[in-house]
Amino acid sequence: MGTTDARTEGTRQMWGLGDYTGLAGRLMPASQALLERVEPVAGRRVLDVAAGTGNAAWLAAERGARVTACDLSPRMVQLGRERTGPRVEWLEANAEELPLPDSGFDVALSAFGVIFVPRPEVALAQLRRVLVPGGVLALTAWTNDGVMARMNDALRPFLPPSPTEGPDPLAWGREAQVRSWLAEGFTRVEVQQRTLPWHFDSPAQMTAFLEKHSPVHVALGHMAGERAREMFAALERMASPDGGPVRLEAEYLLVSAVAA
Repeated sequence: MGTTDARTEGTRQMWGLGDYTGLAGRLMPASQALLERVEPVAGRRVLDVAAGTGNAAWLAAERGARVTACDLSPRMVQLGRERTGPRVEWLEANAEELPLPDSGFDVALSAFGVIFVPRPEVALAQLRRVLVPGGVLALTAWTNDGVMARMNDALRPFLPPSPTEGPDPLAWGREAQVRSWLAEGFTRVEVQQRTLPWHFDSPAQMTAFLEKHSPVHVALGHMAGERAREMFAALERMASPDGGPVRLEAEYLLVSAVAA
């Protein structure tokens, strides 16, 4: 198995960890912002890429769109089908190799999903291919200097070095970088910074939530091994230095572009 294949398989397995439905609920406001950006969608063909359990897909279907959703993880696809029922067509698919026809969609959405692909240019080329000329792409990405970046910084000292260079989701949170990627195949790029509440009654409650609902943090806990408790304690100190309720506003970019 090549490096790319091994990384894809590892990613597929990782996103099956934990009960993602809880995290999906917390992320729902960002998907609502995506739908606001691309409205109206009634009657239009909408693709939700790296859909997770289908926040954006569910919202688009509720608004009368004809929706297809895809995700690399079989578990996400299963949960998505159970959630949306037949109103959404679900596919197990890699965002870098979409098994979909050219110019098959009017709108493509990705809520904190496509940011995890190893090759952003390849995924964006696929999204451009499946959009009609004039179709709209909208996605959300954590900023590279916000709450999620600080969380990464707190976790990093407790993790073993990676043998291969993996994707950097936070690269999508650099406006200049995302504009550069979108310059090939897209026009009328718009970027807005927004925030998503990351609130918990205590740091311990935040850790319990992440260990139950966040596939990434479940995987990182496994990677940290004996240092997992120490790692999450460092994360708690970052989130709430005084040990009180966690009241963070996680910054993200809302990005939209038009297929050239």
